[in-house]
Amino acid sequence: MKAHIERIRANLGDLGALADKTEKAERAILQRAEARLAEVSSLIECARPGVEAADDAGQQRYLDLVAERGLLQTVIAKAKQALA
Repeated sequence: MKAHIERIRANLGDLGALADKTEKAERAILQRAEARLAEVSSLIECARPGVEAADDAGQQRYLDLVAERGLLQTVIAKAKQALA
């Protein structure tokens, strides 16, 4: 019986360590995603004026930035939910 209890305690310790690592990873993801979102938002604002007259590559770059912004917002929301 003691061996069983010791195994459970060891497993709980391992789970606690994994939970700490997971939380640190989520915080790092959140921090980096928020920083990138600020960069992407700035790039979008710079590209917005005249995007209609830009060449196909310029318009595609703008659309790619808008899509990336949406993905970053999703990542941020999920990270915040995981940390709540």
